[in-house]
Amino acid sequence: MSTNAESHEGKVVSWWEQKNFAKQGVGALKTGLAAILCMWLGDMIGLIHSYWAAVSAIVVMGFDTTLTFASCRDRILGTAIGAFLGWLTCYIWHDHYVVYGLAVAVCIFVCSAFAFDKAGRLAAVTLSIIVLVSIDGSPGRAAIARFSEVGFGIVVALAVTMLVFPSRPEKAAIKASI
Repeated sequence: MSTNAESHEGKVVSWWEQKNFAKQGVGALKTGLAAILCMWLGDMIGLIHSYWAAVSAIVVMGFDTTLTFASCRDRILGTAIGAFLGWLTCYIWHDHYVVYGLAVAVCIFVCSAFAFDKAGRLAAVTLSIIVLVSIDGSPGRAAIARFSEVGFGIVVALAVTMLVFPSRPEKAAIKASI
């Protein structure tokens, strides 16, 4: 009977390790911490819409540092391109859906042309927020606000990734060599 219990316990431990729940749990906690810090620090420094920083941190946080850096790069490039094109689009928009659709297509095309395919969707989202939601006065102000808020969220996400339970490259190198 003892052997059966040990076998079951071994299967549970094996399943737990296979699913990598410990690493996923740490990643989830780090993402939650980044969201809290974005809201708290964003309010302290006077970001009007600090929730965009929190959303950006959540979007770019990954369980692997490499993934997070790639996500941050794509997010910041997409936001910059989308903010710029959104600002331009506001001056020709005038509630013409075709203009909006073409601007979305241009965002995605520009990002693809510069080999930042994943940034294209993020650029289109940023453009959509600037063009469709009038919350920050002028289009230029909205573009700068979105870029600042997203950039702040990315900085916080990177800081949390690097400083809170940082990944250990030596362990990864050891695992890779086995």
